[in-house]
Amino acid sequence: MKRRYGLLFVVFIVNADAQNLLVSLLKSIENNHTLHMHYRQQAFVCTPYGIETVSELLLRTDLNSSCQQHIRDFRASNPQEKFFAAKTLHIEQQYSVEAIETLCFLHLSSGHSYSEALLEKGYARISPQLQDTEFMYRFEKAELRAKIKKEGIWSDEKIRGCF
Repeated sequence: MKRRYGLLFVVFIVNADAQNLLVSLLKSIENNHTLHMHYRQQAFVCTPYGIETVSELLLRTDLNSSCQQHIRDFRASNPQEKFFAAKTLHIEQQYSVEAIETLCFLHLSSGHSYSEALLEKGYARISPQLQDTEFMYRFEKAELRAKIKKEGIWSDEKIRGCF
């Protein structure tokens, strides 16, 4: 049994199309889009690839816009959104992470990614800059499930109008 657990902690790198798969330790969670991780004693920030979280959307909207107020109202009435990462991920647990440009694609044990989990709950939207067709297909399916169920930001007509 010890041997099987030992394999989980082996750090490996797979080079495929200049992308690295790293087994990294989650050290702390700042919010849904800022995860602090370690790989071989090196600290790095993991920002989910291909999406914009509600926190990011709030920062990107004009300070005086009604959209910013709509997002704040949404967050006030949906406190579970703020703590999604803390509820989904576990501090001091290792995760497989792919480095994609300056962002990361964090794999969950469910076979989905952290980005897809945020999209499916309606706590993020697909980034308009996403160009990768493989990820686009996966992300569109997750976002569509949230839209159909009217989850998260897709449940609020005022916020939908901001996009």
